[in-house]
Amino acid sequence: MDFLLAKHELYRLFQENDFEIYLEQGLKHQKETVLAHCSTGTEISVSFPGYKAYIKDGKVIYDYRIDIIKDGLKTALSHANIITDIYNKVRNGQMFSLAMSNALIAISKEGSLDMDLWISELPYRACKPSEVLLNEVEKTHVAKVFNRAGNSFNLSLEELFTSIKWIVIQEDINYPISEGFEGRRMSFARYLEAVFVSQNLKYTLADVLERTLVHKRPKAWS
Repeated sequence: MDFLLAKHELYRLFQENDFEIYLEQGLKHQKETVLAHCSTGTEISVSFPGYKAYIKDGKVIYDYRIDIIKDGLKTALSHANIITDIYNKVRNGQMFSLAMSNALIAISKEGSLDMDLWISELPYRACKPSEVLLNEVEKTHVAKVFNRAGNSFNLSLEELFTSIKWIVIQEDINYPISEGFEGRRMSFARYLEAVFVSQNLKYTLADVLERTLVHKRPKAWS
């Protein structure tokens, strides 16, 4: 997936729409731009500056929010929402787990991606996450509010992969792989773990979510 191009597109949007000026004035979420239009009619947008954005030693720490506008609902999407959707597709939608893992690995890499090809390789029974599943996810959010609206529908694979693209770039921006950080690899590790726990009893979805929410680099599972 073209992460480098997408990152430059975000930088351009931030510069043209006074990201740093708003940040210096303490103003948050002053601008919003649609980043992608899906074939389903769904839109993926970015709102900035985010609440966690700040300037330190002359360097801007970027933060922004990715929203989805789907079926008349506009809501934010987080890593937890993405993890829950992936888990639900494999566990309850009967998607082939290895195919989803391979797709996630493929889209994690820099470069062009034939999304239509991958989508054709991932048949599943479309079903939105159940209230039981959402209650389970919410229990893990002890110090942070879980946005249930972000999982109130089944994301099409195009919507899921497009949302992932714009969400994980934030990790690349603030934690560059080129500087020894994990960048988007951290996010994709959690997404792959969501597939793993849907088929394996050694760990649970709660374990994955806790590793997502913790403010440190979790040790890789064997």
